[in-house]
Amino acid sequence: MSLTTQRTTHRLTIEAPADLVFTVLRDSSHWPFLDGLTVYSERVSGDDADHELRTSIVANGALNSSRCHRLFDAAAHRAEFRQVGLEHPLLRLGGSWVILRADGNSEVTLTHEFEVDGTAAGDLPELMHRTIDEYSRRELEALRLSSERLSLLVQQHSAGADASEA
Repeated sequence: MSLTTQRTTHRLTIEAPADLVFTVLRDSSHWPFLDGLTVYSERVSGDDADHELRTSIVANGALNSSRCHRLFDAAAHRAEFRQVGLEHPLLRLGGSWVILRADGNSEVTLTHEFEVDGTAAGDLPELMHRTIDEYSRRELEALRLSSERLSLLVQQHSAGADASEA
C-alpha cells in the first residue's frame, strides 16, 4: 500500500475576543443554522472537553453523514478533531482549530490532514482538497459571522447594563 498524506491550512481574522470565538466553535448545536452545509449535528458522547460528534453535511452535492472525535484545550484555545469510521481508500482525516488573540481580535487557523491509499485513491486527493477548501472557507466564514454578531450583542448588552446602573 502506498500512502499519500496531504495537508491544508485556512486562516481568518475575526473581530471578536478569542474566548468568545472558542465558545462558539465548541458549541456545535447551532451549526445547522450557520454554514449552509451542515443539516444535522449532535454530540453523541463525552463532555465539553472531549467528545464524539455526529454530523450530516452536504458536500459535492450529496448528503454525507460522519462521526468526529473532538478534543478541546480551552486554555490554549485549541481544538483537535479526527473523523471516525472512514472508508477505504480514505484512511485518515483530522486537523485542528487554533484561535490566537490579536489586538482584541482573533486569528483563527483551521488545518486538515488526510491520508489516502495511493494505490486505490484515483481522483480522491484532488476531490478531498476541493471539498476541504470549500467547507473550510464556509466554516470559517460562519464562525466569523456568528462570533462577530454575538460579540456585538454582548457589547450592546454590557453598555445597556452599564447605562441602567448609572
